[in-house]
Amino acid sequence: MALMAWCSARISGGRLEIFDESAELRLVPPEASCHLTVRHTQRLRLRHFMERRDQPHLG
Repeated sequence: MALMAWCSARISGGRLEIFDESAELRLVPPEASCHLTVRHTQRLRLRHFMERRDQPHLG
């Protein structure tokens, strides 16, 4: 089972760390998100974020 979590972030220092329960951790710039294999609903929410909408469409 795969679980993807999305968040916006600003890098201020430190390093990425992965824990035992995770298989992969990476930062992806918004312009590269179109190349990720994700569900259409996740892609829609990413697009809404990049459009700077106040809230994503959940319908």
